[in-house]
Amino acid sequence: MTRALLLVLAACACRETVDHTDPIAMDDPFRHDRASGDELARIEAAAAYSEAHGGRAFMVLRGDTVVYEAGQNGYDLTEPHHLFSGTKSFSCAAWAVLQRDGLLAAEDDVRAILPGLSADAAGLTVDQVLHLTSGVKQDFWGLTRDGLLVEQRIADKGQRAIELPFVHRPGEVFGYGSADYFLFGEIVQARAGRDALQVLEDDVFAPIGLRTAGWQHDPVGNPMLPYGAWTTAGEWLKYGALVRDDGVFMGERVLPAGALHGCLEGSEANPAYGRTFWLNRDVDRDVALVAEHRLEPEGPLLWNDGPADLVAAAGHQDQRLYIVPSLDLVVARLSDGDREFRDAELLELLLATP
Repeated sequence: MTRALLLVLAACACRETVDHTDPIAMDDPFRHDRASGDELARIEAAAAYSEAHGGRAFMVLRGDTVVYEAGQNGYDLTEPHHLFSGTKSFSCAAWAVLQRDGLLAAEDDVRAILPGLSADAAGLTVDQVLHLTSGVKQDFWGLTRDGLLVEQRIADKGQRAIELPFVHRPGEVFGYGSADYFLFGEIVQARAGRDALQVLEDDVFAPIGLRTAGWQHDPVGNPMLPYGAWTTAGEWLKYGALVRDDGVFMGERVLPAGALHGCLEGSEANPAYGRTFWLNRDVDRDVALVAEHRLEPEGPLLWNDGPADLVAAAGHQDQRLYIVPSLDLVVARLSDGDREFRDAELLELLLATP
């Protein structure tokens, strides 16, 4: 990043941002039974690493039991935190709801749903939007930075996304950013007749008891699907359990079998990014990723020695929700960020066996 861009970011950061910090009382259906022996030693080592690198909360769920929970660096577990791009992975569940209800299919033509899109979007499918391979031009200042501010300059970010040019043919190039998520929000509104956050609250969050302290919106009311959620580690853990168990929560089916695990499949353009989740897959490092310095320089993206089914929801300042179905494990980490944090270093402490 150039010095000039850093100065611009610093200046922009002086403008007031939206916070949602009303406490969320601890309330979940899980057992709470602290780990012991070697497992506890591994978890404590990972938790210490988290705390030393800006951690604010660290929780581990094995099966239906919370085996470790700790606030870090003076942070209380009832205090909500901004998930930033960790929010993105909730869109997978909204997609699952619309699939279940027969309102949306992977190969549906997006221009038929959103006729205002550029002619260059011809052939674009819903699947490509969710994989971030639509080819749409990203707009950091208009769709991301602006949406974090109290006084936003772009009133309707969904319409802004629809009006963006397409710079690649659909399906050919992975492009990380907010534009595809605002397009997805417009798709959901068009097909479901309600916004994606309402879909999530009614059909996903309510059945699993997941609470948020708030969610960023634009001035016309669009929920910020790429980065809007504020919640606690304990609440985020609930979503991780739902994804880990492929739509089942505490023995009750909430979403159809295969729908959520279907979000853990990469694309040809980027095998390491599913439908809204980061995957522990190898990918050509010429692909434009995000936070590259926190990821493995080669081989599987999250941790070279990690399980093949390790996935993560990841947000700015190192918010992480790690999910490992084969180990029956979910880990939620909230953080203030630290440039020395590395996913592989934390995961090795947590999961490596002698």
